[in-house]
Amino acid sequence: MEERKLEAAESLALIGRMIENTRSRMVRNSGRPLLAWGYATVLTTLVVWGAVAYFRDARWNYLWMLLPLLGWLLMWLTRGKKPEGEVRTFVDRVIGNVWLVMGLTAWFVSMLSLFSPMRLPILFIILLMMGMGTAITGLIIRFTPVTAGGIAAIVIAPFSMIAPNMWQPLLFIAGFTVMMIIPGHILNYKSNHPAR
Repeated sequence: MEERKLEAAESLALIGRMIENTRSRMVRNSGRPLLAWGYATVLTTLVVWGAVAYFRDARWNYLWMLLPLLGWLLMWLTRGKKPEGEVRTFVDRVIGNVWLVMGLTAWFVSMLSLFSPMRLPILFIILLMMGMGTAITGLIIRFTPVTAGGIAAIVIAPFSMIAPNMWQPLLFIAGFTVMMIIPGHILNYKSNHPAR
């Protein structure tokens, strides 16, 4: 019985070290993913919003399909050199899987909205889902600005349902700014000015 308790204590200590390892690597790797996807979303939103407003044609919404391409391009352009001997931990895989599910779900809902007669409050759904993913990520890595940004996006999301059509993209941009861009810059600052 005593041996089993020791194994459980060791397991908990190992999990704690893995979480701390992931957290410290996230800080060292900065907020690159948050910044890449945050800026890609804001830029795409501005382009779509401007095109639809200027040309008065909803078909310009197809420009949303540029978002994944722009996001991956920014990720690729800003990638750093991978440290030798880096190992992905269980927590890394959990965070990766959270974002894989969030991204695929956002893509699926977006395709439904673009290519089916079903009208969905797409900006609300995407902002809510990404806010949940960001808040979960912040809780997993125990980094308050990321958690707070995710929660702020969740709070902003319902207002996009009641705002006039032309204000919805502004709320969407505000949500991504507080959810990804601001925490991403905080992570960059932390990585460039480590605590001594």
